[in-house]
Amino acid sequence: MPLDRVLARLRQRITPTRRAAFLACFIAGYLIHLFAFTNIIPNSDGLSRVFDPQQMTVSGRWFLHYASFLNDFTQMPALIGFFSVVFLALAAAGVVTALNLHSRALSAFAGVLMAAFPCLGYTFLYMFTASAYCLAILLAVLAVCLVKKGGWLRTLAGVVLLALAMGIYQAYAAVAVALSLLVVLRACLHARSTLKGTARLGFRLAGFLAVGAALYYGILQIFLAVKDLELLDYLGMSDAGSGYPVAQLPGLILSAYKQVFVFFFWPNGSNSFTTPLLAGLDLLALALAVACFLAIVFRRALWREPWRIIGALVLAALLPLAVGFAQIIAPFSDATPIMKYAYVLVYMAVLLTADLGLSFLPRPRGGMAVSGVLALCLAGVTLYSANINNLLYTAAGQAHRATLSYATRLLTRIESCPGYTGEEEVLIIGAFPTDRIYADIESYALVDHYSVPRDTVAPLNKHIYYYFNDWLNVPIAEPGEETMIAVAQSEEFQAMPLYPADGSVRMLDGRVVVKIQEEYTPKSDYELAYENRR
Repeated sequence: MPLDRVLARLRQRITPTRRAAFLACFIAGYLIHLFAFTNIIPNSDGLSRVFDPQQMTVSGRWFLHYASFLNDFTQMPALIGFFSVVFLALAAAGVVTALNLHSRALSAFAGVLMAAFPCLGYTFLYMFTASAYCLAILLAVLAVCLVKKGGWLRTLAGVVLLALAMGIYQAYAAVAVALSLLVVLRACLHARSTLKGTARLGFRLAGFLAVGAALYYGILQIFLAVKDLELLDYLGMSDAGSGYPVAQLPGLILSAYKQVFVFFFWPNGSNSFTTPLLAGLDLLALALAVACFLAIVFRRALWREPWRIIGALVLAALLPLAVGFAQIIAPFSDATPIMKYAYVLVYMAVLLTADLGLSFLPRPRGGMAVSGVLALCLAGVTLYSANINNLLYTAAGQAHRATLSYATRLLTRIESCPGYTGEEEVLIIGAFPTDRIYADIESYALVDHYSVPRDTVAPLNKHIYYYFNDWLNVPIAEPGEETMIAVAQSEEFQAMPLYPADGSVRMLDGRVVVKIQEEYTPKSDYELAYENRR
Protein backbone atom coordinates (compact mmCIF):
# COMPACT_ATOMS: atom_id res chain seq x y z
CA MET A 1 0.00 0.00 0.00
CA PRO A 2 1.44 3.43 -0.91
CA LEU A 3 2.72 5.47 2.00
CA ASP A 4 0.36 8.35 1.20
CA ARG A 5 -2.64 6.04 1.54
CA VAL A 6 -1.33 4.64 4.82
CA LEU A 7 -0.94 8.16 6.21
CA ALA A 8 -4.39 9.14 4.94
CA ARG A 9 -5.99 6.19 6.72
CA LEU A 10 -4.05 6.97 9.87
CA ARG A 11 -5.22 10.58 9.73
CA GLN A 12 -8.83 9.44 9.43
CA ARG A 13 -8.48 7.45 12.65
CA ILE A 14 -7.28 10.51 14.56
CA THR A 15 -10.43 12.15 15.87
CA PRO A 16 -10.71 15.95 16.10
CA THR A 17 -10.60 15.77 19.92
CA ARG A 18 -7.38 13.75 19.91
CA ARG A 19 -5.85 16.13 17.39
CA ALA A 20 -6.88 19.13 19.50
CA ALA A 21 -5.41 17.64 22.67
CA PHE A 22 -2.14 16.66 20.97
CA LEU A 23 -1.56 19.98 19.20
CA ALA A 24 -2.57 22.07 22.21
CA CYS A 25 -0.28 20.11 24.52
CA PHE A 26 2.62 20.14 22.06
CA ILE A 27 2.44 23.86 21.29
CA ALA A 28 1.76 24.93 24.88
CA GLY A 29 4.45 22.60 26.19
CA TYR A 30 7.07 24.08 23.92
CA LEU A 31 6.13 27.69 24.60
CA ILE A 32 5.81 27.35 28.37
CA HIS A 33 8.99 25.34 28.87
CA LEU A 34 11.07 26.93 26.10
CA PHE A 35 13.52 28.41 28.60
CA ALA A 36 14.28 24.94 29.98
CA PHE A 37 14.74 23.53 26.47
CA THR A 38 17.16 26.25 25.37
CA ASN A 39 19.24 26.54 28.53
CA ILE A 40 21.08 24.15 30.80
CA ILE A 41 19.83 24.62 34.36
CA PRO A 42 21.52 22.10 36.65
CA ASN A 43 20.36 21.31 40.15
CA SER A 44 22.37 19.32 42.68
CA ASP A 45 21.55 16.00 41.01
CA GLY A 46 22.13 17.35 37.52
CA LEU A 47 25.70 18.39 38.32
CA SER A 48 26.87 14.79 38.05
CA ARG A 49 24.53 13.89 35.18
CA VAL A 50 26.03 15.61 32.17
CA PHE A 51 26.35 12.03 31.07
CA ASP A 52 24.80 9.26 33.14
CA PRO A 53 23.65 5.77 32.07
CA GLN A 54 20.68 5.99 34.51
CA GLN A 55 21.35 2.65 36.15
CA MET A 56 18.82 3.17 38.93
CA THR A 57 17.83 -0.37 39.85
CA VAL A 58 18.85 0.43 43.43
CA SER A 59 16.02 2.99 43.51
CA GLY A 60 13.52 0.55 42.04
CA ARG A 61 13.65 2.17 38.60
CA TRP A 62 14.85 -0.83 36.62
CA PHE A 63 13.50 0.44 33.26
CA LEU A 64 14.87 3.99 33.50
CA HIS A 65 18.15 3.01 31.83
CA TYR A 66 16.34 1.66 28.77
CA ALA A 67 13.88 4.57 28.60
CA SER A 68 16.74 7.10 28.60
CA PHE A 69 18.68 5.74 25.63
CA LEU A 70 17.00 8.09 23.14
CA ASN A 71 19.20 10.98 24.26
CA ASP A 72 22.29 8.79 24.57
CA PHE A 73 22.20 9.35 28.36
CA THR A 74 23.49 12.89 27.83
CA GLN A 75 21.84 16.14 28.97
CA MET A 76 20.71 17.67 25.69
CA PRO A 77 17.84 20.01 26.59
CA ALA A 78 16.62 20.68 23.04
CA LEU A 79 16.39 17.00 22.11
CA ILE A 80 15.11 15.86 25.49
CA GLY A 81 12.56 18.67 25.44
CA PHE A 82 11.32 17.57 22.02
CA PHE A 83 10.90 13.94 23.07
CA SER A 84 9.28 15.00 26.33
CA VAL A 85 6.68 17.21 24.69
CA VAL A 86 5.87 14.59 22.05
CA PHE A 87 5.34 11.92 24.72
CA LEU A 88 3.25 14.28 26.82
CA ALA A 89 1.14 15.35 23.82
CA LEU A 90 0.46 11.71 22.98
CA ALA A 91 -0.51 11.17 26.62
CA ALA A 92 -2.94 14.11 26.39
CA ALA A 93 -4.54 12.52 23.33
CA GLY A 94 -4.73 9.27 25.30
CA VAL A 95 -6.46 10.96 28.25
CA VAL A 96 -9.04 12.48 25.91
CA THR A 97 -9.57 9.04 24.38
CA ALA A 98 -9.91 7.29 27.73
CA LEU A 99 -12.43 9.86 28.97
CA ASN A 100 -14.17 9.99 25.56
CA LEU A 101 -14.38 13.77 25.56
CA HIS A 102 -16.55 15.14 22.72
CA SER A 103 -15.67 18.84 22.93
CA ARG A 104 -12.62 19.92 20.94
CA ALA A 105 -12.27 23.03 23.10
CA LEU A 106 -12.26 21.01 26.33
CA SER A 107 -9.87 18.51 24.76
CA ALA A 108 -7.53 21.36 23.88
CA PHE A 109 -7.74 22.60 27.47
CA ALA A 110 -6.86 19.09 28.64
CA GLY A 111 -3.68 19.20 26.55
CA VAL A 112 -2.75 22.71 27.68
CA LEU A 113 -3.28 21.92 31.37
CA MET A 114 -1.19 18.74 31.12
CA ALA A 115 1.62 20.76 29.54
CA ALA A 116 1.40 23.70 31.93
CA PHE A 117 0.96 21.85 35.23
CA PRO A 118 3.65 23.20 37.62
CA CYS A 119 4.91 19.76 38.66
CA LEU A 120 6.15 19.32 35.10
CA GLY A 121 8.54 22.23 35.55
CA TYR A 122 10.19 20.43 38.44
CA THR A 123 10.52 17.42 36.15
CA PHE A 124 12.38 19.52 33.59
CA LEU A 125 14.84 20.66 36.24
CA TYR A 126 15.90 17.01 36.21
CA MET A 127 16.45 17.24 32.46
CA PHE A 128 18.54 14.08 32.39
CA THR A 129 15.41 12.03 33.22
CA ALA A 130 12.67 14.28 31.78
CA SER A 131 11.99 12.45 28.52
CA ALA A 132 11.92 9.11 30.33
CA TYR A 133 9.49 10.45 32.93
CA CYS A 134 7.19 11.83 30.22
CA LEU A 135 7.39 8.43 28.54
CA ALA A 136 6.27 6.89 31.83
CA ILE A 137 3.22 9.20 31.84
CA LEU A 138 2.43 8.11 28.30
CA LEU A 139 2.81 4.41 29.13
CA ALA A 140 0.50 4.75 32.14
CA VAL A 141 -2.16 6.48 30.02
CA LEU A 142 -1.87 3.98 27.16
CA ALA A 143 -2.20 1.12 29.65
CA VAL A 144 -5.56 2.46 30.85
CA CYS A 145 -6.76 3.03 27.27
CA LEU A 146 -5.97 -0.56 26.31
CA VAL A 147 -7.59 -2.10 29.37
CA LYS A 148 -10.68 0.05 28.93
CA LYS A 149 -11.22 -1.40 25.45
CA GLY A 150 -11.28 -4.92 26.88
CA GLY A 151 -9.97 -8.21 25.58
CA TRP A 152 -7.34 -10.32 27.26
CA LEU A 153 -4.57 -9.33 24.84
CA ARG A 154 -5.19 -5.62 25.40
CA THR A 155 -5.41 -6.17 29.15
CA LEU A 156 -2.15 -8.10 29.14
CA ALA A 157 -0.48 -5.33 27.14
CA GLY A 158 -1.83 -2.78 29.62
CA VAL A 159 -0.38 -4.72 32.54
CA VAL A 160 3.04 -4.76 30.87
CA LEU A 161 2.90 -1.04 30.04
CA LEU A 162 1.98 -0.17 33.63
CA ALA A 163 4.90 -2.24 34.94
CA LEU A 164 7.24 -0.45 32.53
CA ALA A 165 5.91 2.96 33.60
CA MET A 166 6.53 2.09 37.25
CA GLY A 167 9.94 0.73 36.27
CA ILE A 168 10.80 4.25 35.06
CA TYR A 169 9.39 5.95 38.17
CA GLN A 170 7.00 4.32 40.62
CA ALA A 171 5.05 7.53 41.28
CA TYR A 172 3.46 7.46 37.83
CA ALA A 173 1.30 4.55 38.92
CA ALA A 174 -0.89 7.33 40.35
CA VAL A 175 -1.59 8.55 36.79
CA ALA A 176 -3.00 5.14 35.87
CA VAL A 177 -4.94 4.85 39.14
CA ALA A 178 -6.56 8.29 38.85
CA LEU A 179 -7.33 7.94 35.14
CA SER A 180 -8.91 4.53 35.75
CA LEU A 181 -11.11 6.08 38.41
CA LEU A 182 -12.22 8.84 36.01
CA VAL A 183 -13.04 6.24 33.34
CA VAL A 184 -15.39 4.47 35.76
CA LEU A 185 -16.80 7.83 36.90
CA ARG A 186 -17.72 8.64 33.32
CA ALA A 187 -19.45 5.29 32.97
CA CYS A 188 -21.54 6.06 36.05
CA LEU A 189 -22.71 9.35 34.54
CA HIS A 190 -23.28 8.12 30.99
CA ALA A 191 -26.84 7.17 30.10
CA ARG A 192 -25.91 4.18 27.93
CA SER A 193 -23.84 2.40 30.58
CA THR A 194 -25.33 -0.33 32.74
CA LEU A 195 -24.66 -1.33 36.31
CA LYS A 196 -23.26 -4.67 35.23
CA GLY A 197 -21.06 -3.16 32.52
CA THR A 198 -19.77 -0.42 34.81
CA ALA A 199 -18.99 -2.94 37.57
CA ARG A 200 -17.13 -5.17 35.12
CA LEU A 201 -15.15 -2.17 33.86
CA GLY A 202 -14.26 -1.18 37.41
CA PHE A 203 -13.15 -4.66 38.41
CA ARG A 204 -11.15 -5.06 35.20
CA LEU A 205 -9.31 -1.78 35.79
CA ALA A 206 -8.70 -2.58 39.47
CA GLY A 207 -7.35 -6.00 38.56
CA PHE A 208 -5.09 -4.54 35.90
CA LEU A 209 -3.66 -2.05 38.39
CA ALA A 210 -2.98 -4.76 40.96
CA VAL A 211 -1.42 -7.19 38.48
CA GLY A 212 0.64 -4.43 36.84
CA ALA A 213 2.05 -3.37 40.22
CA ALA A 214 2.79 -7.00 41.09
CA LEU A 215 4.58 -7.49 37.76
CA TYR A 216 6.67 -4.38 38.39
CA TYR A 217 7.67 -5.66 41.84
CA GLY A 218 8.44 -9.14 40.53
CA ILE A 219 10.71 -7.80 37.78
CA LEU A 220 12.41 -5.53 40.32
CA GLN A 221 13.26 -8.54 42.48
CA ILE A 222 14.74 -10.30 39.45
CA PHE A 223 16.91 -7.28 38.61
CA LEU A 224 18.09 -6.99 42.23
CA ALA A 225 18.93 -10.70 42.39
CA VAL A 226 20.74 -10.81 39.04
CA LYS A 227 22.77 -7.66 39.79
CA ASP A 228 23.30 -8.64 43.45
CA LEU A 229 21.94 -5.30 44.69
CA GLU A 230 19.89 -3.92 47.55
CA LEU A 231 17.52 -0.97 47.45
CA LEU A 232 19.03 2.36 48.48
CA ASP A 233 17.98 4.23 51.60
CA TYR A 234 16.27 6.86 49.46
CA LEU A 235 12.68 8.01 50.04
CA GLY A 236 12.31 4.94 52.21
CA MET A 237 13.06 2.51 49.35
CA SER A 238 15.23 0.27 51.51
CA ASP A 239 12.38 -0.08 54.01
CA ALA A 240 10.08 -1.33 51.26
CA GLY A 241 11.78 -4.69 51.31
CA SER A 242 10.79 -5.23 54.94
CA GLY A 243 7.08 -5.14 54.15
CA TYR A 244 4.32 -2.57 53.89
CA PRO A 245 3.44 -0.71 57.12
CA VAL A 246 -0.24 -1.66 57.13
CA ALA A 247 -0.74 -0.12 60.57
CA GLN A 248 0.18 3.29 59.13
CA LEU A 249 -2.29 3.06 56.25
CA PRO A 250 -5.07 5.20 57.83
CA GLY A 251 -2.56 7.97 58.53
CA LEU A 252 -1.16 7.71 54.98
CA ILE A 253 -4.65 7.99 53.50
CA LEU A 254 -5.35 11.05 55.62
CA SER A 255 -1.99 12.52 54.56
CA ALA A 256 -2.82 11.97 50.88
CA TYR A 257 -6.12 13.83 51.25
CA LYS A 258 -4.45 16.62 53.18
CA GLN A 259 -1.71 17.07 50.57
CA VAL A 260 -4.24 17.33 47.76
CA PHE A 261 -6.32 19.86 49.68
CA VAL A 262 -3.26 21.97 50.49
CA PHE A 263 -2.00 21.76 46.91
CA PHE A 264 -5.17 23.21 45.39
CA PHE A 265 -6.88 25.25 48.08
CA TRP A 266 -4.43 26.28 50.83
CA PRO A 267 -2.29 29.34 49.98
CA ASN A 268 1.39 29.17 50.91
CA GLY A 269 1.17 25.54 52.00
CA SER A 270 4.11 23.15 52.10
CA ASN A 271 5.18 21.86 48.65
CA SER A 272 2.42 23.93 47.10
CA PHE A 273 2.42 26.78 44.58
CA THR A 274 -0.96 28.10 45.63
CA THR A 275 -1.70 31.74 46.29
CA PRO A 276 -5.12 33.21 47.05
CA LEU A 277 -5.54 33.81 43.31
CA LEU A 278 -5.02 30.16 42.35
CA ALA A 279 -7.08 28.95 45.30
CA GLY A 280 -9.92 31.15 44.05
CA LEU A 281 -9.61 29.77 40.52
CA ASP A 282 -9.56 26.20 41.83
CA LEU A 283 -12.65 26.83 43.96
CA LEU A 284 -14.40 28.33 40.94
CA ALA A 285 -13.48 25.29 38.84
CA LEU A 286 -14.84 23.03 41.58
CA ALA A 287 -18.09 25.01 41.72
CA LEU A 288 -18.53 24.79 37.95
CA ALA A 289 -17.88 21.03 38.06
CA VAL A 290 -20.54 20.66 40.77
CA ALA A 291 -22.99 22.70 38.68
CA CYS A 292 -22.40 20.45 35.67
CA PHE A 293 -22.75 17.35 37.84
CA LEU A 294 -26.09 18.54 39.21
CA ALA A 295 -27.26 19.31 35.68
CA ILE A 296 -26.44 15.74 34.66
CA VAL A 297 -28.22 14.30 37.69
CA PHE A 298 -31.45 16.26 37.23
CA ARG A 299 -31.69 16.51 33.45
CA ARG A 300 -30.91 12.82 32.97
CA ALA A 301 -32.99 11.83 36.00
CA LEU A 302 -30.15 9.80 37.48
CA TRP A 303 -32.05 9.51 40.75
CA ARG A 304 -34.07 6.78 39.08
CA GLU A 305 -30.90 4.67 39.14
CA PRO A 306 -29.37 5.36 42.56
CA TRP A 307 -26.26 3.34 41.80
CA ARG A 308 -25.15 6.03 39.37
CA ILE A 309 -25.27 8.86 41.90
CA ILE A 310 -23.80 6.75 44.71
CA GLY A 311 -21.04 5.44 42.46
CA ALA A 312 -20.20 8.90 41.13
CA LEU A 313 -20.06 10.44 44.60
CA VAL A 314 -17.90 7.62 45.95
CA LEU A 315 -15.50 7.88 43.01
CA ALA A 316 -15.33 11.67 43.34
CA ALA A 317 -14.51 11.25 47.02
CA LEU A 318 -11.76 8.76 46.13
CA LEU A 319 -10.19 11.01 43.48
CA PRO A 320 -7.86 12.85 45.93
CA LEU A 321 -6.65 9.49 47.19
CA ALA A 322 -6.10 8.29 43.62
CA VAL A 323 -4.06 11.31 42.50
CA GLY A 324 -2.15 11.17 45.79
CA PHE A 325 -1.45 7.47 45.40
CA ALA A 326 2.28 8.16 45.37
CA GLN A 327 2.00 8.80 49.11
CA ILE A 328 0.50 5.33 49.54
CA ILE A 329 3.16 3.49 47.52
CA ALA A 330 5.97 5.55 49.13
CA PRO A 331 4.84 5.36 52.76
CA PHE A 332 8.20 6.20 54.30
CA SER A 333 8.51 9.76 52.95
CA ASP A 334 6.41 12.72 51.80
CA ALA A 335 5.67 13.03 48.10
CA THR A 336 7.82 15.56 46.22
CA PRO A 337 6.47 17.89 43.47
CA ILE A 338 7.63 15.50 40.74
CA MET A 339 5.63 12.72 42.39
CA LYS A 340 2.49 14.88 42.26
CA TYR A 341 2.04 15.16 38.51
CA ALA A 342 -1.04 12.95 38.75
CA TYR A 343 -2.75 15.87 40.52
CA VAL A 344 -3.39 17.32 37.04
CA LEU A 345 -6.14 14.72 36.69
CA VAL A 346 -8.20 16.72 39.17
CA TYR A 347 -8.55 19.29 36.38
CA MET A 348 -9.38 16.44 33.98
CA ALA A 349 -12.27 15.56 36.29
CA VAL A 350 -13.57 19.11 35.90
CA LEU A 351 -13.30 18.82 32.09
CA LEU A 352 -15.06 15.45 32.18
CA THR A 353 -18.08 16.76 34.09
CA ALA A 354 -18.17 19.84 31.87
CA ASP A 355 -18.10 17.70 28.72
CA LEU A 356 -21.06 15.68 29.99
CA GLY A 357 -23.03 18.44 31.70
CA LEU A 358 -22.69 21.75 29.82
CA SER A 359 -25.36 20.79 27.28
CA PHE A 360 -27.86 20.11 30.09
CA LEU A 361 -27.64 23.56 31.66
CA PRO A 362 -30.59 25.92 31.16
CA ARG A 363 -30.71 27.40 27.67
CA PRO A 364 -29.98 29.66 25.99
CA ARG A 365 -27.91 31.60 28.50
CA GLY A 366 -27.08 29.09 31.22
CA GLY A 367 -24.81 26.85 29.17
CA MET A 368 -23.11 29.75 27.42
CA ALA A 369 -22.49 31.60 30.68
CA VAL A 370 -20.98 28.57 32.43
CA SER A 371 -18.92 27.73 29.34
CA GLY A 372 -17.51 31.24 29.23
CA VAL A 373 -16.71 31.32 32.94
CA LEU A 374 -15.11 27.87 32.73
CA ALA A 375 -12.97 28.94 29.78
CA LEU A 376 -11.78 32.04 31.63
CA CYS A 377 -11.12 29.99 34.76
CA LEU A 378 -9.05 27.37 32.93
CA ALA A 379 -7.20 30.08 31.00
CA GLY A 380 -6.36 31.70 34.33
CA VAL A 381 -5.08 28.41 35.73
CA THR A 382 -2.98 27.92 32.60
CA LEU A 383 -1.42 31.38 32.75
CA TYR A 384 -0.76 31.00 36.46
CA SER A 385 0.88 27.61 35.90
CA ALA A 386 3.01 28.99 33.07
CA ASN A 387 4.17 31.72 35.43
CA ILE A 388 5.07 29.19 38.14
CA ASN A 389 7.07 27.05 35.72
CA ASN A 390 9.09 30.00 34.48
CA LEU A 391 9.50 31.39 37.98
CA LEU A 392 11.12 28.17 39.12
CA TYR A 393 13.34 28.14 36.02
CA THR A 394 14.38 31.72 36.84
CA ALA A 395 15.09 30.86 40.48
CA ALA A 396 17.08 27.77 39.48
CA GLY A 397 19.02 29.81 36.93
CA GLN A 398 19.82 32.39 39.61
CA ALA A 399 21.17 29.65 41.89
CA HIS A 400 23.31 28.36 39.04
CA ARG A 401 24.76 31.82 38.42
CA ALA A 402 25.48 32.22 42.14
CA THR A 403 27.25 28.86 42.14
CA LEU A 404 29.23 29.78 39.03
CA SER A 405 30.34 33.08 40.56
CA TYR A 406 31.41 31.53 43.85
CA ALA A 407 33.11 28.53 42.20
CA THR A 408 35.15 30.61 39.75
CA ARG A 409 36.36 32.92 42.54
CA LEU A 410 37.29 29.89 44.62
CA LEU A 411 39.09 28.32 41.67
CA THR A 412 41.07 31.52 41.15
CA ARG A 413 42.26 31.38 44.75
CA ILE A 414 43.24 27.73 44.37
CA GLU A 415 45.22 28.34 41.20
CA SER A 416 46.98 31.35 42.73
CA CYS A 417 48.03 29.39 45.83
CA PRO A 418 51.86 29.49 46.14
CA GLY A 419 53.33 26.21 44.93
CA TYR A 420 50.25 25.09 42.98
CA THR A 421 51.11 23.45 39.64
CA GLY A 422 47.87 21.66 38.78
CA GLU A 423 49.21 18.25 39.76
CA GLU A 424 48.50 18.53 43.47
CA GLU A 425 45.54 16.99 45.24
CA VAL A 426 42.92 19.63 46.13
CA LEU A 427 40.89 19.25 49.32
CA ILE A 428 37.89 21.54 49.59
CA ILE A 429 36.46 20.99 53.04
CA GLY A 430 32.96 22.29 53.53
CA ALA A 431 30.03 23.30 51.33
CA PHE A 432 29.39 26.76 49.93
CA PRO A 433 28.10 29.12 52.65
CA THR A 434 24.55 29.73 51.51
CA ASP A 435 24.18 32.95 53.48
CA ARG A 436 26.75 34.58 51.18
CA ILE A 437 24.94 33.73 47.93
CA TYR A 438 21.30 33.65 49.04
CA ALA A 439 18.81 35.14 46.59
CA ASP A 440 16.57 37.22 48.81
CA ILE A 441 13.84 37.66 46.20
CA GLU A 442 10.36 37.43 47.66
CA SER A 443 8.63 35.76 44.71
CA TYR A 444 11.12 32.86 44.74
CA ALA A 445 9.56 31.67 47.99
CA LEU A 446 6.58 30.39 45.99
CA VAL A 447 8.71 27.72 44.30
CA ASP A 448 11.16 27.11 47.15
CA HIS A 449 12.15 23.46 47.21
CA TYR A 450 15.37 21.51 47.47
CA SER A 451 15.38 21.03 43.70
CA VAL A 452 14.90 24.80 43.23
CA PRO A 453 17.43 26.30 45.69
CA ARG A 454 17.65 30.01 46.38
CA ASP A 455 21.41 30.00 46.91
CA THR A 456 23.52 27.29 45.28
CA VAL A 457 23.13 24.17 43.19
CA ALA A 458 26.13 22.69 45.01
CA PRO A 459 24.81 22.17 48.57
CA LEU A 460 27.22 19.41 49.64
CA ASN A 461 30.98 19.03 49.61
CA LYS A 462 30.90 16.49 46.77
CA HIS A 463 28.87 18.82 44.54
CA ILE A 464 31.76 21.28 44.38
CA TYR A 465 33.87 18.62 42.70
CA TYR A 466 31.01 17.72 40.35
CA TYR A 467 30.77 21.39 39.41
CA PHE A 468 34.48 21.79 38.75
CA ASN A 469 34.75 18.63 36.67
CA ASP A 470 31.48 18.40 34.77
CA TRP A 471 30.48 22.08 34.38
CA LEU A 472 33.72 24.09 34.43
CA ASN A 473 35.83 21.36 32.81
CA VAL A 474 38.49 21.72 35.49
CA PRO A 475 39.94 18.27 36.25
CA ILE A 476 40.13 18.42 40.04
CA ALA A 477 39.52 14.92 41.35
CA GLU A 478 37.60 14.42 44.58
CA PRO A 479 39.88 12.93 47.25
CA GLY A 480 38.95 9.79 49.13
CA GLU A 481 36.75 9.95 52.20
CA GLU A 482 39.56 8.87 54.55
CA THR A 483 41.84 11.62 53.28
CA MET A 484 39.17 14.29 53.74
CA ILE A 485 38.45 13.19 57.29
CA ALA A 486 42.12 12.93 58.26
CA VAL A 487 43.06 16.38 56.94
CA ALA A 488 39.97 17.98 58.52
CA GLN A 489 41.06 16.61 61.92
CA SER A 490 44.65 17.84 61.63
CA GLU A 491 45.96 20.68 63.79
CA GLU A 492 47.14 22.61 60.74
CA PHE A 493 43.63 22.63 59.28
CA GLN A 494 42.08 23.61 62.62
CA ALA A 495 44.37 26.64 62.77
CA MET A 496 43.34 27.90 59.33
CA PRO A 497 40.77 30.73 59.01
CA LEU A 498 37.58 30.31 57.01
CA TYR A 499 37.42 31.16 53.32
CA PRO A 500 37.75 33.84 51.92
CA ALA A 501 40.13 35.11 54.62
CA ASP A 502 43.84 35.25 53.90
CA GLY A 503 45.36 31.85 54.71
CA SER A 504 42.13 29.89 54.09
CA VAL A 505 43.72 28.39 50.95
CA ARG A 506 47.19 26.97 51.56
CA MET A 507 49.51 24.09 50.79
CA LEU A 508 49.60 21.33 53.46
CA ASP A 509 51.77 18.24 52.98
CA GLY A 510 51.83 18.66 49.21
CA ARG A 511 48.07 19.22 48.96
CA VAL A 512 46.07 22.39 48.38
CA VAL A 513 43.61 22.67 51.26
CA VAL A 514 40.62 25.04 51.27
CA LYS A 515 38.76 25.62 54.52
CA ILE A 516 35.15 26.66 53.96
CA GLN A 517 33.74 25.14 57.16
CA GLU A 518 35.23 24.27 60.54
CA GLU A 519 34.46 20.58 60.14
CA TYR A 520 34.10 18.11 57.32
CA THR A 521 30.71 16.43 57.02
CA PRO A 522 31.31 12.77 56.10
CA LYS A 523 29.20 11.25 53.35
CA SER A 524 26.17 9.26 54.47
CA ASP A 525 25.84 5.55 53.76
CA TYR A 526 23.23 6.45 51.16
CA GLU A 527 25.64 8.75 49.30
CA LEU A 528 28.39 6.14 49.27
CA ALA A 529 26.02 3.45 48.01
CA TYR A 530 24.53 5.78 45.42
CA GLU A 531 27.93 6.54 43.91
CA ASN A 532 28.35 2.84 43.23
CA ARG A 533 24.85 2.29 41.85
CA ARG A 534 24.24 0.06 38.86
